[in-house]
Parts: sequence; structure tokens; C-alpha cells
Amino acid sequence: MNKKAEFAGSFYPASSEDLNNLLEMYKQEQEDVKFKSKAIIVPHAGYIFSGHAAMSGFLHLEAAENIFIIAPSHHNNFNNIVLPKYTYFETPLGSVEVNNRLIKEIVDKYPCTIDDEPFNGEHAIEVELPFLQNIFYPQRQNAADFVKNLKKLGRRLKIVPMLIGKCDYRLVADIIAEYWENSAFVISSDLSHYFPQEQCRQIDNYTATIIETGKHECLVPEQACGITGIKGLVEFADNNSCSMIRTEMYNSGDINNSKERVVGYGAWFLYTGSKNDYIERFYSKYILDTVKQTIINTLEEKPALPEKVPTVFKQLGASFVTIKSNNQLRGCMGSVYPKKPLIADIIDNTQNAAFQDFRFEPVTAEEINSLDFSVSLLSEIERIDFKGEKDLLSKIYPHGIIISDRNKRAAYLPIVWEQLPDREIFLNSLKEKAGLPPTYFSGTLEAYKFSTTDILSTNYIL
Repeated sequence: MNKKAEFAGSFYPASSEDLNNLLEMYKQEQEDVKFKSKAIIVPHAGYIFSGHAAMSGFLHLEAAENIFIIAPSHHNNFNNIVLPKYTYFETPLGSVEVNNRLIKEIVDKYPCTIDDEPFNGEHAIEVELPFLQNIFYPQRQNAADFVKNLKKLGRRLKIVPMLIGKCDYRLVADIIAEYWENSAFVISSDLSHYFPQEQCRQIDNYTATIIETGKHECLVPEQACGITGIKGLVEFADNNSCSMIRTEMYNSGDINNSKERVVGYGAWFLYTGSKNDYIERFYSKYILDTVKQTIINTLEEKPALPEKVPTVFKQLGASFVTIKSNNQLRGCMGSVYPKKPLIADIIDNTQNAAFQDFRFEPVTAEEINSLDFSVSLLSEIERIDFKGEKDLLSKIYPHGIIISDRNKRAAYLPIVWEQLPDREIFLNSLKEKAGLPPTYFSGTLEAYKFSTTDILSTNYIL
């Protein structure tokens, strides 16, 4: 039996032509896709509100034998997870096959049930399907894309729709882990609901930070309707040393100018590595160009912020910017805690290194083309637990280190080990940098470690 489309004409256009036109328009508005992922978080509201954000996530989705769509149930109360008996889900773009064989296997392995009823009147699955159809089986394509897509013939995508009731998020994480190899995963969820716009922004920014730092235990239902699916995916990402990369975030007030009772929308994809690794892999030249252009713009008294900022740079981040001339230090300033969007942190540290480092004269326009730049992207800070100085010395290499005692604090990047390879000399020097005697030690001394991803201008043409 087929599941008929219920929301064509309300959440999205009923005409296949109008629907494709809208989806193609959303595609044209997106950033270049750098990475294809097996898991995304996307919103599920009416397309006029959430379509742009949803497309930004779906464009990063990797084709797979099975595509799980994990969504909250908005109208039915039940325990754990419900899957359908339907054989196809219909949209104006055609029918999408359900993998009933896999559904039976899941129900045998996990505390899930099969029931079509909760899917009736539920939009959180249906609204995601046209994105899949448009991206994986476009009705319009140029000759090159047609040839590239020939290999898909006979291998139509199959979906595994899942509605989440009262459920432990670890069940979702377990299912993702079990079927990861031959599947892709769509977590369907809007963000905060019906708060005033400024409060919505605060809540959604907090939610985004939790998703992006893996602190899923801090997520609560008021932050997102599909919070269980989000927590399950973030748990899986944490367990597998992956990270969540943001592709878009805004709210309904940004679309219709309403300031009251707005809804937030965001999209992320799972990257198989750290966020800093992703940035180094795809945006190293962008960062170094930004550093150089920031200095030029500051000298010319122009705005420093670039007109177009990749969304990943809107995530919180901490950085150090180092400037050298003839291989000699010319300025270095940075942050150890992520307190602002990464793009703002890089720009501020660039300006401080070029013009506010008290050890050097400000950079001039005449020397700009002879300078070398490096940017160190800092990982999350991790506290070092230690018993006495000897124990601390055994734990500091090869990390970046921060020490703090009351109002005294200092940090060394990991690269400093090249100049100070002896652990005791390294630590004593760091104490002196903090304004403490090199022999100082107390029971209130705190230490933290971090790593860096270093982007060097010597490896790129600026």
C-alpha cells in the first residue's frame, strides 16, 4: 500500500514543475559543496521558511543503498520508535520505495513497532522526500550529469522512515551504528518554537554550540522538536571521532519579518574528522587570504569582514595569528577560548598581531607583500588533572599548554616545543610568561591542554 502525499499544496508546491523549480532555486543559492556525508540534520517546516536550510544540508548527503529518515512524531504518543508497513511514499515527483525487509529486521533487533497510523497526518517525513528525489534523481540535468547518473539506474534509493516517540536517544545512536556501512541518515528537526525572535536566536545559537561541540547531554526538548534524533546522531559522532559542521541557521522571523513566536531552522552534516581538519582541508587558502586582506583593509580603513563568509566560520572558534618577516617574528596574538564566530576571531587576532603587539612596530603597507602568515586553529581545551609538578611534567608533551593561578595566566602553542623541547624548561618558561617565578608551584595552579591545526602561508599562493 502507498502512503499518499498529504502536504503537497500546503508545505510545498503540489505541481511537480513548480516543486522542481523551487528546489532548483534553492540549489542555486547554496555554497559549493566540499564534502559528501552519510548523515545530516535538516528542518521540516513549510518550504517557504525552511527550504533553503534543508537544501543546504541535503546537498551534502551521500547516496546510499538505504536512507533512514528519523523524525519526531508531532501528533501521536508512543514508546520508542514506529516504522511503517507502507511500501511506497508518494510525492508530486513520484514514489519512493520503503525497504520493508530492513524494517522487519530492525523490529526484530530493537524495541520498535510497525504501524502505519502514526504516519498519517505527519509532515516530518514527507517534506524531506522531494529533496531526495530532486538531488538523486533530477528530472533536469545536463549531458555530463546524465552520463554520471547512469550508474544509478536500477539502484533506486530506498527509505527507512522512523518516527520517534518517548525514546532513549541511545537507541537512535545504536541503530545508526548498526546500519552505518550501507546507509545514510536524515535527522528531521526544526529548532526552537514560538519564542520572540531575539530569544529564539539565543536558544538556537546555544543549541548549535552544543551540537558542534558534542555536549549532547545538555540538549533538552525545548531546543528542538526532533531532539532525540539529534542527540542520537551527536552521540554517534562523539563515539566515532566525528564532528558536526553547520551549513545554515536562521529563523522564520528572518523570512517574514515577524518578531513574535518565531521558529528556528538549522542544518548540519557529519564530517569524519574534526572541524579544524575540515577547515584546513577545504579553506586554508580562504583563511590566509582573509588574514592578508584584513591587514590591507585595516590600513586602508575599510571594513575587515569579508562580504561572503562560509557558514562553518560562523561556528565558535579560537585561533592564533602569527606574522613573520624574513623568517623573524613580526607579531603574534590569539585566543585560547572560543568566545566568538571563528571568522571574527581570526580577523580580530590578525589586527591585534599586525597593529597591537607591543613588541613590534605596526605593520606598514610597504611590507605587506613580504610577510608570511600562519593561523593556528585551536581544539577544545581539556583540563589536566595532576598530583604535583612531577606528574604535571609527565602530562604536558606534546600539547599546547595553558597554566592559570588566580589572576596569572599564560599559554604556549604546541609549536613552542620546537624551541623548548625540554619539559621542565618549557613549563618554567610558561610560568615566567604568566608573571610567575620559574620555580613557582602551588596547590591552586591549574593546567589545560589543547592541540592546533596549523595553516601556513608558505604552503599556499596568496
